[in-house]
Amino acid sequence: MTPSRTCCPHIRLRSAEAGDAASIYELETSCFDRAEEMFNRRQLQRLIANPRAIVVVAERKGAIMGWAAGLLRRDRHRCSGRLYAIAVHPDAQGKRIGKKLTDYILKTLTSHGAQRIFLEVHVENQKAINLYHKMGFIDRKYLTNYYGPHHHGIRMMRPATGTQHARD
Repeated sequence: MTPSRTCCPHIRLRSAEAGDAASIYELETSCFDRAEEMFNRRQLQRLIANPRAIVVVAERKGAIMGWAAGLLRRDRHRCSGRLYAIAVHPDAQGKRIGKKLTDYILKTLTSHGAQRIFLEVHVENQKAINLYHKMGFIDRKYLTNYYGPHHHGIRMMRPATGTQHARD
């Protein structure tokens, strides 16, 4: 699956490259207030280089407006995916870029054999939680202090098809 396609007017999805780490880091700092919630440049470089990672950027006129990453995990009996990261520049939010990035990651994880897909989200990020519920995710576990002291998360899951609820 190739990400070079138009998703929104003047927005193009493409695979992230090593040289994108600095721009993605700048995007992270515009989206998140706390260091515990964002990736640093070194983490981004490692993620982009990871062969099990799917990292895609949403670009407008050469500027990165959003990015997302998914991870594939295989064990002897099954394969699962994880929506590992997603961020959209505050000026570009509300334009369906986040949904397009999420759709791309979910479809790519599924095409690589993921049977279930997991993610974590901050309990106060109601926009993202609403989007994930609309996409078929269900709340699985409350994660106390997941993003640091007094910053809790929710682990969510959906079957790769998004049409039925899988059980552990």
